[in-house]
Order: sequence, then structure tokens, then C-alpha cells
Amino acid sequence: MPPPGKRGKYLGFVAHEIKNPLATALWSCDLLKRMGPADRGGERADKMIDVSLRALRRMRRLIEDFFTIERLLEQGYELKREKLALKELVEPAMKTLSEKDGIPTDGWVVELGTACTIGDGDMLRRAVRASLEHMARGSPGPRLSVAARADGSNPALHIRAETAPVPLVPPEPEERPSGDPAGAVLGFALASRILGSHGGRLEEREGGLWLVFPPAA
Repeated sequence: MPPPGKRGKYLGFVAHEIKNPLATALWSCDLLKRMGPADRGGERADKMIDVSLRALRRMRRLIEDFFTIERLLEQGYELKREKLALKELVEPAMKTLSEKDGIPTDGWVVELGTACTIGDGDMLRRAVRASLEHMARGSPGPRLSVAARADGSNPALHIRAETAPVPLVPPEPEERPSGDPAGAVLGFALASRILGSHGGRLEEREGGLWLVFPPAA
């Protein structure tokens, strides 16, 4: 069981954060309902649908991240133990960022080699994606470098930006301005929790983020 005060830590925050996108989605749907049949196929209707979808995706991301953190705290997942090359974590994460999140990754410098870890691939990919997204959205420069490193016997990723976000490690979600348009405000906490559940960690070092993974053997 999680320590007292940990479970539900972000519940009030998430409830507050979903109010605005929920209101936006409802407002857009109400306008669509009021339109005549001819107008519903027009440009204005398309804009209303896009607004609703953005709001709903933002809510979905917040809720999914919240419940994943909760289940990890409760040890509610049976985490798989599969051998994974770090490139199997980074490359799909970069593809998702580029194709679904609108973050260009073409200019990134990626040096991964053959380093491997062991763990739940789906979970670790979420941690890598969230960490890369945090660096990319928080940096005024578009270019990141992602390199495999060693932390003793543990494989690691070192993520750096041309101009690092300030602060590099963000404050707790409830201490930040509300209204993250991507709904990614819990992403850093999620990445840290996923790595911790695998015996790894997420930390600031050498001007970037270090994602430390368990050794493959």
C-alpha cells in the first residue's frame, strides 16, 4: 500500500484541471446542436469539432496519467520483465511525439548504441515519451540530444536541449500555472513513478535529464 498522503495526491488538481476543457467541449457540442443540418457540414462546424476533440484529448491524457500513477502507487500493475534495447524505447516515443503530439523530432541528435534494460516496454516507453515531451515543450530551441550512457552498471539516457527548460525539473503540478493545453502536466511525475517502479530513477544532472534504468542482466 502507498504511504499515507500519497494515494490520491493529484485528485483535487486533476478535478480542477478538467473543468475548463470539459466546459469547452460541452460549449462546442451545444453550438453544433443548435446549427441547422446544412451548417453542420461547414467550416464553422469543423472548427467546433476540432475544439471539442482537443479538449477531450486533454482530459483523457490527464485522467490516464492520474490513474496510472495511482495504480503504480498501489502496485496494481503486474509489470512485465522483457529485455529491451534503449532504442526500442526512444524510437517509438519519438514517432508518437512527431505524429500525434505535433513535436518535430527530425533535427534531434540520437546516439543509442546497443544498451539494453529489462522491464515493461509499454510503461517504459510512456516514461521516455513524457520525459522527451517535457524537454521539447519547455525548451525554446527545437533540437534535443538523446544519448545512451552508463550509470555504474545501469544503462541510462541523457536528454539535453539546446536551451534547457527552466527549471529543468518542474515543480509539483499543483504549484504550476493551470491550463496546460496538451494535458501533459502530470507527465514528469508519471515518468518518475514508472522508472521508480522498475528500480530506476529520473534526475537532473550535467545540464540535462538522466533516465536511469535497471540493468538487463
